[in-house]
Amino acid sequence: MNQKLFQSIEGKKKELDRLRPLSKSILEKLREQFFLEWTYNSNAIEGNTLSLHETDLVLRQGITIGNKSLREHFEVLNHKEGIDFIENTIKKKKIFPSI
Repeated sequence: MNQKLFQSIEGKKKELDRLRPLSKSILEKLREQFFLEWTYNSNAIEGNTLSLHETDLVLRQGITIGNKSLREHFEVLNHKEGIDFIENTIKKKKIFPSI
C-alpha cells in the first residue's frame, strides 16, 4: 500500500474515532453507503455498466436507467436481496444455531 493512501486512511480513521460514539442515524447512513458501494463494485467486477449513481437510483428509488439492460438492474436488486438474506439468517442464527 503506498504511503499517501495509508496516510489518507489513517486520517479518516482518526476523524471517525473523534466522532465516536456515532449516533444511530449516522451508523445507518454509513451502512447504506457501504452496501451501495459494495453492490456497485461487486457488480462492476462482473461487467455491469451501471455507474455508482445509477446503482444508487436503482437501489433506493427503484428507477430504471435508460439504455441499460434489465439484467444489470436485476443484478443490483439481487445483490441487495442476497445481502439481506444473509443478514436475516445470521440474526435468526439459522446457519450457526450453537453460536
